Amino acid sequence: MDVKNILGLNKKIQSEYNRGVASMPENKNLINALTDRLIEVLSQRVEKEVPQNGKFSPISVSYTIPDTQNKAKVAIEYDALEPKNTRRLSISSFRMGSDRLFTTYILKGTKQEILDYISKPEFHSEVIQKAKHLSAKVDDYYLENF
Repeated sequence: MDVKNILGLNKKIQSEYNRGVASMPENKNLINALTDRLIEVLSQRVEKEVPQNGKFSPISVSYTIPDTQNKAKVAIEYDALEPKNTRRLSISSFRMGSDRLFTTYILKGTKQEILDYISKPEFHSEVIQKAKHLSAKVDDYYLENF
């Protein structure tokens, strides 16, 4: 699920810019808005779609990282070794139209531990920092190999 589609940010920002109502936002403001919305949607989806116990279909929320061809994706899935009680929270970056994914795991715990973690204010800056870092790795990979 791409957050920009939910937000309608691209159309709204472009429309306001074209009408002279607003200037184009700085990337810092845009990435903050996208990350806020990502966390909000992720929290809602975890509440509704992640069971306390057992296996479930992985869920993810993503957005396009400003000024790149890359997306950031935060995902939750069950732990392969302990699917009954344990969930894994990860963040990834990938080039749009590609299946090469750079991922780092953030947390392993119960559904409640995941919800508690993503509600912390520090999670916002962690998503931005890790998304930018992984996006740079994606860019490096494509510079070196293509």
